Amino acid sequence: MAWMQRSVPMMLLAVLIGCGDSSGPNVTFPALPAELLDAFCVRGDRAPGDAISGTISTGDCQLDDGSYYEVWRVRVGESGTYRIGAESEFDNFVVLLRLESYTGESATLTTIAADDDSGPGFNALIAGASLQVNLDYFVVMNGFGSDDTGPYTMEITPVASQHVAAPDLPAVTVKQAK
Repeated sequence: MAWMQRSVPMMLLAVLIGCGDSSGPNVTFPALPAELLDAFCVRGDRAPGDAISGTISTGDCQLDDGSYYEVWRVRVGESGTYRIGAESEFDNFVVLLRLESYTGESATLTTIAADDDSGPGFNALIAGASLQVNLDYFVVMNGFGSDDTGPYTMEITPVASQHVAAPDLPAVTVKQAK
């Protein structure tokens, strides 16, 4: 019983240390040309766990379909799978792009994921996107149509690895053969 009194505080301490801050290591954002960031309507830099909020309005950048959008530059401190969830009162659409190369105001981008309504209501949810350290990503928050404007929030979080518990199996008695 005495071991239990000493073990419980140590186990609790181990759990608390293991939980820590889920945002991972510090993330640095190397400078990109201001012209490039302006051309792509980038509103700021964010890492997983950082609050992302804004307002899609008629003053934002506009796509050929008439919808408005804002862009957030994202970098991660640890490679892994991440969830990107959006929430707003309007029908939103989220696109995740990876920056491959750039010069001045132009860039080569690869679409990693896009979603319209996989979240609750008309909210976008990218449930699992593989992101790597030392790469720049752009998360585009878009109103689905030209009338889809208003405040929004987004959240980027690491997807926890799934641990599979061993099934409860019945006890087995093994007898030596004669």
